[in-house]
Amino acid sequence: MLRALATWFAKWKYILNKETEAGMHTWSARVSEQNAKATRELIVQLKKDADELDARIKHVAEMEEKGFWLCENGHEKNEAFVQESIDDPTRRCLECKAPTKFIKRSEMTGQEQYESDKERKDVEKLLAGRRQEITDKETEAGQQDATAKYFRTQAESSRRLADSIRNL
Repeated sequence: MLRALATWFAKWKYILNKETEAGMHTWSARVSEQNAKATRELIVQLKKDADELDARIKHVAEMEEKGFWLCENGHEKNEAFVQESIDDPTRRCLECKAPTKFIKRSEMTGQEQYESDKERKDVEKLLAGRRQEITDKETEAGQQDATAKYFRTQAESSRRLADSIRNL
């Protein structure tokens, strides 16, 4: 009698362990899926930032060719600066009233052109790094999806085994 009771208890304990294991695998799969989703959302933001940075690089190069006014506080304008008086030849920013400087590539000194090119190359390196980060994140998201699939398979396997034991 004791042996039969022990065997019955062992069977149900084994089934419970397999169902518990299946539940843990299901939760692990959900966590991996959630991480993959968060990674994909980050990828979208990183791509948006990289595209904006790329557009900014092209815009600045175009502005340098055409020429633009830059105030001390960083406001960039084509022609929105004014002279306060005839006696003061300094043009001032309409937004902050800071003095401005006209910037045009053809009027830059060799040193200024060198610094401009260096800044552009630095930003292009930064952009390349961001593009590489995007590629790495896409790989990471794929790995998280594969992990979720693995855990789902393990959960299903544990449930099948529990069902088989239950049917004995």
